[in-house]
Amino acid sequence: MSSEGDSHVTTTTAKPRGRRPGNADTRGSILEAALRLFSHDGYDKVSLRAIAREADVDPALVHHYFESKADLFARAVLDVEFDPDSLLTEALEGPEETLGHRVAVALLRAWERPGIKDRTSAMIRAAVNDEGARRPLAEFLSKELFLKLAQHFGHSDARQRAQLALATLLGVIMVRDILRIPPTTRSADLARGLGRALQQYLVERWA
Repeated sequence: MSSEGDSHVTTTTAKPRGRRPGNADTRGSILEAALRLFSHDGYDKVSLRAIAREADVDPALVHHYFESKADLFARAVLDVEFDPDSLLTEALEGPEETLGHRVAVALLRAWERPGIKDRTSAMIRAAVNDEGARRPLAEFLSKELFLKLAQHFGHSDARQRAQLALATLLGVIMVRDILRIPPTTRSADLARGLGRALQQYLVERWA
């Protein structure tokens, strides 16, 4: 029995302060936060710092797990490894006069990856059916691929050209995979037609 002068001491565990450190679940938390923000706010308005806040992690951890915003978008939203910078590099290494065809082939090949067609088709349907829906896929392709290509060739109207290229690509996807209008089902035929359009929009000079 303690004496009247003894004091009662309670031991508590202090709650850690600051952002949650990296652990086995950190990457998954970042992916979930990125998917929520990209789906709600689109691609352009979302920053890596905002994703870190949403996931309650240090911003440095986002850079640790993902190379760039584009890389995080591809893995969180498309659920696939897709690097537009690599596609840009490959496209620009070949002859300028066939760049459009190379880009078309690469995009259609990426579209055929397991799972990506269903996921992206669902995103396009949602964007068409819901006037208030964000369009993260369209913003992603326009900013990270088509705009950069048009700017590479010094076009003063690069943004307009990127939007035309995007509209053509999404039109092809809509006709083939959503409306399923024949005979636009052969990838080789689609690549030739899409490639000519991309060549005109992204590379060629307009009178």
